[in-house]
Amino acid sequence: MEHALMSLPERLRSDAEQALDELGSSLGRLSAAVIATTDGFEVASRAGKGLEVSKLAAMACSISALGAMVGQESEVGPHQNVIVEASEGYIVIVDIPHPSHPMILNLVADREEMLGQVLYQAKRTATRLADLSLAG
Repeated sequence: MEHALMSLPERLRSDAEQALDELGSSLGRLSAAVIATTDGFEVASRAGKGLEVSKLAAMACSISALGAMVGQESEVGPHQNVIVEASEGYIVIVDIPHPSHPMILNLVADREEMLGQVLYQAKRTATRLADLSLAG
């Protein structure tokens, strides 16, 4: 069975790489930023020492799926994101609802970063990637 990464256009991968560079410029206290396919394969990433990107990608996809089920079972509607608050920082997971190639954005931020700013930038990036045309 072919996974989603194999069918991802090179242009979309390139746009994902650029989006992570822009996130890194906007948010100075990120220890990791990963864009993954919905089946857990890395599309693009920026991560500090000691962080295993493949594990971050897989876990983000699992957590996103759990968020979707919680929203459905709780009858509060489709989930938009999942935030994990930990003692040393935040993990923000946002779906990228691209019409042909849905993906997941996972940001790991230091406690010094403002959570609202991390969430805002994550949603902005997800919306921009979801709206990209596949033409070209």
